[in-house]
Amino acid sequence: MRCGLRAPPPTAAGHRRLVARRWAWLVLVLLLTGAAVRAGFGKPVRDLVGLAVFSLCVYPLLLWVTSLALRRTARVSRILKSYPWRAYPCDYPRRAAESPKVIRVRFADDHAPVLRLTPFAVDLARKQNPSPDLIWFAGDPRYGGVISPVGGHFPVRVVPEPPGGGGPGDGAEADVLAERAELVKGGRVRRT
Repeated sequence: MRCGLRAPPPTAAGHRRLVARRWAWLVLVLLLTGAAVRAGFGKPVRDLVGLAVFSLCVYPLLLWVTSLALRRTARVSRILKSYPWRAYPCDYPRRAAESPKVIRVRFADDHAPVLRLTPFAVDLARKQNPSPDLIWFAGDPRYGGVISPVGGHFPVRVVPEPPGGGGPGDGAEADVLAERAELVKGGRVRRT
């Protein structure tokens, strides 16, 4: 590369893309709100009732969802700072089409919990994944964490289904680390 610049690690670049997409969505929502306000100037009040009702119903919801997505992105960042990536064998249990996407990660021979991808379903078996039977995981198997295809280029939050089963990582130090990474809050597993 020129000028001594190096490409960012795949995880950092993938996370940066995730943050950029979510900030772009926030900017788009704010621009749409501004356009709706601008469209209302100079019009009689009776012509604005539909626009006002639509705006009052849709835009607060869009802003709330966007801010929630940005907070969840910050949680992914805290998890990635607290836990290292580790490679584990995995498989993708078949489920009904309307069910959330899940992945079964084999942390040990006798421990293979099912983890649900959140907040959106992603087909990680096909998402730029040269090794669909291997997944990178950062987090605590009891409480969830972040997974990515090998390389760390597409970090996705996962939560246990059902929450809080026992397994590798039990102990006071592991619980403190899970609290710091916000996998657990007040002793309860964060489901998002």
